[in-house]
Amino acid sequence: MNRRSRLWWITALVVSGAGVGYQLSLPESFVFGYASYGWCPGREVSDEVSQRLWAAVEWLPVLWYAGVPAVVLAFAAHWSSARLGRPRAGRVVSRVLAGALLLLYGLDLVAFGVDLALDRSCLEQWGGVEGLRFFLGPDVMPTVAAFCVLAAVRIPKYRVRRVLLSRWFRRGLASVAGLGLLSFLPAGDFSPGPTGTEACEFPQGAEVATGERAFLCGMRRDRMFTMVGDHLALAYGRRMCAAFPHPDIPAYRIAAICPPAAAVVRQEREAEEAAYQADVAAEQKACDEARHRPRIKPLRVVRDRMYTDYGVIESFEAAPDDDTDPFQDGLLDKAQHHGLVATLPGHFMMLSHSDYANCLTAETYRRRPPVEVKGWDRVVEVGYESPAGSIVLMDPMAGEGLPNLAFRGKGHYRIRVHYREPDWEAWTPQHILVMVFPGRGDQVVEHRRPS
Repeated sequence: MNRRSRLWWITALVVSGAGVGYQLSLPESFVFGYASYGWCPGREVSDEVSQRLWAAVEWLPVLWYAGVPAVVLAFAAHWSSARLGRPRAGRVVSRVLAGALLLLYGLDLVAFGVDLALDRSCLEQWGGVEGLRFFLGPDVMPTVAAFCVLAAVRIPKYRVRRVLLSRWFRRGLASVAGLGLLSFLPAGDFSPGPTGTEACEFPQGAEVATGERAFLCGMRRDRMFTMVGDHLALAYGRRMCAAFPHPDIPAYRIAAICPPAAAVVRQEREAEEAAYQADVAAEQKACDEARHRPRIKPLRVVRDRMYTDYGVIESFEAAPDDDTDPFQDGLLDKAQHHGLVATLPGHFMMLSHSDYANCLTAETYRRRPPVEVKGWDRVVEVGYESPAGSIVLMDPMAGEGLPNLAFRGKGHYRIRVHYREPDWEAWTPQHILVMVFPGRGDQVVEHRRPS
């Protein structure tokens, strides 16, 4: 064994050992998701072939641990066969083991290279940068170690030179080079057409867009047929239209160039809109039927059917010289601890269930109104100091709310909040009644607690 061969063997052992260390540094699992609908052949091959390969070598630990056992076994075979005067046997064993490592660990690397050459968006289907580190990173070291093994057992230079000068090798090399050049020339049928995603902007809520351009835009947005000509994508769409209706053909996919599919999509949208309007009417009817009848005449009454993104209805106001951040004053924690309502100077908050509509009624009074608890699940009265004279109840994520309830301007108020739960199974709205009237004091009065 000459000096060059020994250096290659040492490199193979070191690289495979580093591969074991890299595998040990990785987490036990990695979860990722992607929303790419394009076809990435490398990823498809990896999912199908790699799993079968690993299942086949499940009982061959010599190929495990980043290829360290295979490299050690190959070195032992090469060294012992050279000592026994039969170097060819050692080279055969080493090449077989190196080939097994390349097949097992190098397949995914080749597959990823093919995907990246075809469409860079395929990176998403490999889990992005973190996915490459988790899925492909452990394959790099064993693959490099396999090439080092092949370099360590290669035939002497004079034999290589004789092979390179042979006629059949030169002809084969010329053929492979020609085929390689042809493979990198984009054929007309597989070059992308002029329709790109940058020219595919349609207004939200518009009618079903029709026409070839609309169909191609939909395909490009969904990362489908990004590497084929427009005429091939259109031919695919027309074949699907000819087979429509079919349970495996989504109507929205071909609606732009297929009138029957467009009609189905339009009917589905109309049905969804009708169902939504029916729900809105039912919720409004429930709010109207449960309107509060005040015992004394209020100064003002405002009503609204309000939704919340996170179950929070609040009002925030600040004095001219106050730059307090309402999201950092801790009132949300205070309200969640109480369960319904909490206040700070200039900040009022009450909670409800975010999945149900709120039949919200607000009443202002010049004097303290009678306490009403019948029909309510919880009634709580709190004090509130208005530094700027603006009490506007709203969903903070929507930015629109009720009119200003601070009818006396800045000063001290008492706010009484009444809450009635929805019918959780029938999905009826929840009801909230807010009474605002002048009064001092920060004490919290529980007129009715939940049973």
